[in-house]
Amino acid sequence: MNEIKDFLSNYCKSVDSVTSENSRNDRVFFEQMQKLSAWLNGNYSRMDTAMTGLAGEVGECCDLWKKLKFQGKDLSEENRQKLIDELGDVCWYLSQAAMALGIGIEEIIEKNMQKIITRYPNGFSPAHTNK
Repeated sequence: MNEIKDFLSNYCKSVDSVTSENSRNDRVFFEQMQKLSAWLNGNYSRMDTAMTGLAGEVGECCDLWKKLKFQGKDLSEENRQKLIDELGDVCWYLSQAAMALGIGIEEIIEKNMQKIITRYPNGFSPAHTNK
């Protein structure tokens, strides 16, 4: 039992040693939040809402997809609509992030299209998937 306790204690020490100061110290974290807020022209809360919301909504999409793919969940119109609804929520949070950055969602899409065209000028190629 002591071996396990020592192992877990050493593991926690290792985790702590590679954890940023912002993640371990509230004062440093709050200073960084203030810098981020200034960088976002006072839109820290909007961006925080967007980022945490995106993670949650994408997670909901993935969870439903997992259930459809691996757990035999009903391939119904209701579940198709649930996926569409969750993707709509993803768009809502994406719009929040765009607002926090002071750009339109169309600019995000245009920049993404440019990146994809540059990366895959002749269509998809597995040789370019690690970029």
